[in-house]
Amino acid sequence: MITTIDIVFFSATFLLVLGVGMYAGRKESSSSDYFLGGRSLPWWGIAGSLFGTNISANHLVGMLGIGFSVGFAQSHYEFGSIPAIVLLAFVFLPLFRRKKFYTLSQFLQSKFGPAAGRIYSGISLVLITIQLTGALYIGARSFLPFIKDTGIQITYTEVVLWIAFTSTIYTWFGGLKSVVYTDVIQTFLILASGLLLAYLSITRPEVGGIFELFAKEEGRVDGLSKMNLYLPPNHPTLPWTGALSGLFLLHIFYWNTNQYVVQRTLGGKSLREARLGILVGGLLKLTVPFFSILTGVAAYQIWTSLGETANIAPDEAFSKLVVLVVPLGYGLIGVILAGLLGAIFSSIDSMLHSAATLFTIDFYKPFRERFGKKLIDEEEMKVGRIFLLVFSLLVTVLAILFVDPNSKKNFFIELSNQSSHFTPALLVVFLLGILNVKISSRMICITILITPIFSFLSPLLYSNLAPDFAKQVFGDELNFLHRVFFSFHFALILLTITALVQYKWEKNSEGLRTEKSSIRNLKQILTQTIRKPNTKNFFIFLILFFGIITFRIRFPEYKTYLSATGFLLFVNSSLILTFQKRSPNQSLITLFRKRDEWLYGILLGLTFLFYLWF
Repeated sequence: MITTIDIVFFSATFLLVLGVGMYAGRKESSSSDYFLGGRSLPWWGIAGSLFGTNISANHLVGMLGIGFSVGFAQSHYEFGSIPAIVLLAFVFLPLFRRKKFYTLSQFLQSKFGPAAGRIYSGISLVLITIQLTGALYIGARSFLPFIKDTGIQITYTEVVLWIAFTSTIYTWFGGLKSVVYTDVIQTFLILASGLLLAYLSITRPEVGGIFELFAKEEGRVDGLSKMNLYLPPNHPTLPWTGALSGLFLLHIFYWNTNQYVVQRTLGGKSLREARLGILVGGLLKLTVPFFSILTGVAAYQIWTSLGETANIAPDEAFSKLVVLVVPLGYGLIGVILAGLLGAIFSSIDSMLHSAATLFTIDFYKPFRERFGKKLIDEEEMKVGRIFLLVFSLLVTVLAILFVDPNSKKNFFIELSNQSSHFTPALLVVFLLGILNVKISSRMICITILITPIFSFLSPLLYSNLAPDFAKQVFGDELNFLHRVFFSFHFALILLTITALVQYKWEKNSEGLRTEKSSIRNLKQILTQTIRKPNTKNFFIFLILFFGIITFRIRFPEYKTYLSATGFLLFVNSSLILTFQKRSPNQSLITLFRKRDEWLYGILLGLTFLFYLWF
């Protein structure tokens, strides 16, 4: 039963978030202020906002539910994101900031024309709509049991309306600064609530502590340990082959080409400040498996002991676990509910704000300029705020009318599945843009539009055309992560063929000399890109990563030695790289203060250690 102290703590937190959001944005006077925080965001604001935006209610609630139903393999969603975060810090972000972009579609417009940028913005709005609808659903469903526990008679629809209204009002008022500074508060709340629930769950007598939890899972008579990070290639939910292929591609898309994630790094005071924020955000990401997914595994042990496992739906695991393990009368439920509130608001406000930015900068502004009317800052802010209200109303209606509040499915995985039809082609186009490969705008647009069709058809093609040996290895049905991998290469092959045909056309129209020159230019661009230290280091990392992971899967008895070796390998490599940047007569303290390669080496080393250990 929720007590008075729980209600007081939760209410105070709610008012604090609302007040900070309104106060932070009180001086927004230009579109740069409203959409990018005046490009003055500190590293800690970027770190908190990246973490808060990413760790939505879908993560806090959904990942615990998947830890309960599937196991620790869900940690691929966290560990696998770290290489993509490093890629953002050293490859994508420097280019985006150098051009002073507001939206990532402006990057595509500069490479492949206005049509490609508008298609990206349109698809991004569709993806944000899907994800926002899911965030409202999972937030309302998680809160509903606790509100009813206070004796208040309230429905799912009314909770959705309350969440949508509250997050909309301060986002509408304050822009990116309001979003970022409230996200920082919400990050602390998420961490506090997650760690508290993890401690209370893992120390329950049915679990016996973290080492006893590991021992119980390793000793299961059915051999299906939930602490195994590498599930079989034919696993219906998270096969390891899909986690290290399709999921890795989704990580690169999410962290490098996703408007509502990259937008807060574009608002940093400087590139170094943004990189430091990304680094700290990455370190925080590594904590999620241990306070969310591991708690779900502990919940499985608890309910197995109580004989209740069959009666728990994954998306209900969070709320039922809180009621079961959290003692009353100390305000601890209030702390956990405040963290849940932070997880809900921190993702919804970010997506609402980015949707308004995309519409205003990429659709409304060019539309007005086509008629010779240039928008002033005040009008851009006004249009963004109006669209934010309309968009918030739209997703609220979708969450109420089109989502089943009593669903028994893993909604987090369902959300990833549906969103992943649209992302592979966009990722290919961004990568070709980074490499500065010239391809016709028309073919870029066609590829972006037809790849989702291939993605929707690929499970049917797999069922009818895949050979029997492939189905024996990967299962009778095509997992969506494998589908993402195939869709990515479908788009890549299509655009590669287009580039070759385009060069052949140049040969026919301008002669052999031009064609050779074009191919020579392409080779020169690719060679220069690969020789860049950051790019070369990233490819070396990928080769080492997948090679050692494959060895770890085949020979699990060596995981202790491999994990220690992997950690030391990346830490030592980063230290060597840092010392190579040392200026004459520069002290070690100054060197380590001004360079961040060694910090990213520690981040990658920890990631590798966890990948190889579990």
